[in-house]
Amino acid sequence: MIRRPRIRPLAVLALAFAAAAVLLSGCVEYRLGSMLPNDVRTVYMPTCVNETHEPRIEMDVTRSILSQIQMDGSLRIASEAAADTVLDVKLTGFELDPVGYVSGESSTVDQYRMRITASFVLRRQADNSVVAESPSVTGWYDFDFTGDLTSSKAVALRPAADDLGRRIVAAIVQYWP
Repeated sequence: MIRRPRIRPLAVLALAFAAAAVLLSGCVEYRLGSMLPNDVRTVYMPTCVNETHEPRIEMDVTRSILSQIQMDGSLRIASEAAADTVLDVKLTGFELDPVGYVSGESSTVDQYRMRITASFVLRRQADNSVVAESPSVTGWYDFDFTGDLTSSKAVALRPAADDLGRRIVAAIVQYWP
């Protein structure tokens, strides 16, 4: 008859605990959700500064960023006097690139890509220290050219601004200096 060694339940429990401690020790600094410091809870955002040649896009982009901040929930929007931080955004680029052409006509564009590029800095109000920043974030949207270019651009601006807003908010709440 073959005798199997008897495993003691206390030894198994101690071994399992030690293994779990070793595995979890690598996750000590890992956090789910926002990577923002604990003292950053509210944000004030003035209207974006438009440094592009495209008029009036700053209003749509500002609205989109504020909307994305509210949807994300990591920060609360506050007045300038009550906010922990200030988010300054500069719109630095606006481009329309052809991405699709009418079948059989290599010079007639029927689809464009709108790209809006921005830089941002999120600073603490108390000491003006930088919480998060990026020199370049780009949002974009592909749209069909229908009617005239002005009308088509107006339709595409909101989705492009929303994409830029999502990317800026993601860069802020997931910032890893």
